[in-house]
Amino acid sequence: MTTWGESHGESMGCVLDGFPAGLKIDLKAIKEDLKRDVPYPVLTRRVEENRMRFLSGVYKGRTLGTPVCMIIRNGNVESDRYKLIANTPRPGHADLTYRMKYGHWDWRGGSRASGRTWAPMIPAGSMAKQLLDLVDVQVSTRILVLGGIEIEPSGPNSLRTVIQRLAKESEKTGDATGGLVELSITGLPGGIGSPWFWRFQADIGHAILNIPGIKSYEVGAGLAAADLMASEFNDELTWDRDGNVKGRTNNAGGVLGGITNGAPFVCRFAVKPTPSILVPQRTVDLRGGEREMITEGRFDANYTPRVQVIAEAIAALVSADHLMISGFLPHDSVISYEDRLTYVRVDDS
Repeated sequence: MTTWGESHGESMGCVLDGFPAGLKIDLKAIKEDLKRDVPYPVLTRRVEENRMRFLSGVYKGRTLGTPVCMIIRNGNVESDRYKLIANTPRPGHADLTYRMKYGHWDWRGGSRASGRTWAPMIPAGSMAKQLLDLVDVQVSTRILVLGGIEIEPSGPNSLRTVIQRLAKESEKTGDATGGLVELSITGLPGGIGSPWFWRFQADIGHAILNIPGIKSYEVGAGLAAADLMASEFNDELTWDRDGNVKGRTNNAGGVLGGITNGAPFVCRFAVKPTPSILVPQRTVDLRGGEREMITEGRFDANYTPRVQVIAEAIAALVSADHLMISGFLPHDSVISYEDRLTYVRVDDS
């Protein structure tokens, strides 16, 4: 997949290669996922409509097997706010490293480094989820910790209550917080992945760590494994009701030797605090000297909830790739060969 566009550019999009033909696209599901880009408006001051349209690869509601190009136009931009920081790299942002690498830098809204540019990943991932539905594989996320508070199903530490609390605190202090997210993939058959360069958990990790602001990634018991004895960590085996081998526990997180074992794949990742804050921070002026700055603009008090749909999207794309490589999903078309023959017409004239 190729993505393109900048945070304050005219539009953004992606080109999805290798998607099999014949899948009926559920546009309603794509729109619902796009709404999750801003699931809690109270946490952000920039809200885009995120209207997506296909430029290629889809005809009469079904994929063609050709590259799928999707576009999302930017509308709610306020670039003038960023003129004051064009020559002052913001602490915690990629302003400085992009200048180091490219020399020429679009300072508006973080440009290519902005989380905004990941919006086109959402419809691509939504399509991948619909493809995974064919083999009953589901990708989901849940927030475990937000702003240092462990999330509970209900009560004072329920997700919605904590979000309201953090939004009020951020409005008062001008500061921002991060969080911890758990991602699960259920329904994966055993045998997906390879021992070396296509290790399943490594490919998921590579994808997750590409999301802006992700600073750690762990699978199964994760860091807690360092404090366990082998007799505590090892997942002992048994038979399930269908006569399949399964683990009594899932400390391995559904993967052994880089290959899935049929248990749910479970990982967690930490989302750093939003770096753009209204608290004074020290930085340098690239024209000389140092200065204190407050980052102007419309930023998230906590963007952990926005990362959820992105993580699901990218995990779905990686899972679909692996399932196609392993033969569980078709490469060319989801339409059976026999049904494809009905599309063939011989002209005897």
